[in-house]
Amino acid sequence: MKSFYIIFIMAIAACDHASCRDLTQEPGHLKPFGFGRPNHPVDEVQGFPDPETFFRNYVFSLKPLKMIGASKLSPGFSLWSDDYFLSLEESSDHNINVETVKKESRKQQIIDMKFSDFLRIYNVSEKYMVDSVPEFLGKDVLFPCPVQCDDLMENNLVETVMWFSSGGTKSVVHFDSVDNINCLFRGEKELVFVDPSKYGDKVDIDGPEGAYSAVDVDSVDYLKYPDLADVEFYHVNVSAGDCLYIPYRWIHQVRSYGSNLAINIWWNHQHNVNIDFKRCNAECNTELTLDQVKFKGFGELANSYGNIRDHLLDFLNRKKILEFESFKMMALGRYYEVLKGQPDIGDDYLLFLSQMYALIDTDKDGIVTEKEIKESTEEKYIKISKLMSQLDLMLDKMFEDFDPSEEDMPHDEL
Repeated sequence: MKSFYIIFIMAIAACDHASCRDLTQEPGHLKPFGFGRPNHPVDEVQGFPDPETFFRNYVFSLKPLKMIGASKLSPGFSLWSDDYFLSLEESSDHNINVETVKKESRKQQIIDMKFSDFLRIYNVSEKYMVDSVPEFLGKDVLFPCPVQCDDLMENNLVETVMWFSSGGTKSVVHFDSVDNINCLFRGEKELVFVDPSKYGDKVDIDGPEGAYSAVDVDSVDYLKYPDLADVEFYHVNVSAGDCLYIPYRWIHQVRSYGSNLAINIWWNHQHNVNIDFKRCNAECNTELTLDQVKFKGFGELANSYGNIRDHLLDFLNRKKILEFESFKMMALGRYYEVLKGQPDIGDDYLLFLSQMYALIDTDKDGIVTEKEIKESTEEKYIKISKLMSQLDLMLDKMFEDFDPSEEDMPHDEL
């Protein structure tokens, strides 16, 4: 009887929210994420476009793009068999991070193993490699032609990651605070996109660090997530040999099929406006591979001026109000729940949070507004960045056995 009343109350809430529609009758209810409203295609081109076309038509306007056959330019596309990997001496010495559940869970165990050991078991297990591209394989991957620009390669490359499984993986619904080109070397992938400029406020990004949703990607419950009944989706299927551009902060969900191996390149979105196309390769340098470029990692990006501002605006858009407790949740990420569960650990960290919050709460009313976020100066955000770095060091010392790696680097597929 109690469960009946709970369902009844949820239904009434959904009715109030959606003009008394019966959400259980909507076409996407209890269906996989991406079903329901009208679907839209993703633009496609043959091969890689030149840098200026790519940036002006897709990156600056934040539009996804499928580049058919583009990853076939990489030596690894023809070289990368399991036997090839095992023939390399470095495979037996190189440790990788491996996920243990193919349907992504932020609470799953991440284990460490030799690359060669992974190669021998991944086809008959749930094991799924998600880690930086091993250095000894960098020579086999072409650095994507559209981003062969000095202004990117000198300072703004963030990370390159290998996603390797026997297929059947399912990511959570999420977004990344970087631009992304993902190239598929084996298998098939299916991606569902949501344009954040149109429907971002309807996708409940309710993960503690504010970058993913807890919605069940196999069975979307419109009574729990009523706004999703109104979302329109972009769908794209990617085959081995294709590359895909995933724009900054575009919400997406990924499924993989068959023996699956993909490489992605993440770069800092905030510096795209500084690109001088005269310093890009007008003709692709097919000899330029990953081992010849430097990736700076996510640590510096996470506390950058533009990223902090955009994250605050996005969080405010979803929460509608940014008071101090919500700010704590955003700033602490996974540490937020850990600290709530350990009240005796002390509250020195609150000093850093209070100082950060005070910098943007300019009228000191305990509520941060969109106007305050947008009008805060770069100088203020630099101060916030320094405070965040100090807070990170404090939390690392407090929780030496707690692994925040999922916070440091986007952990979702793609």
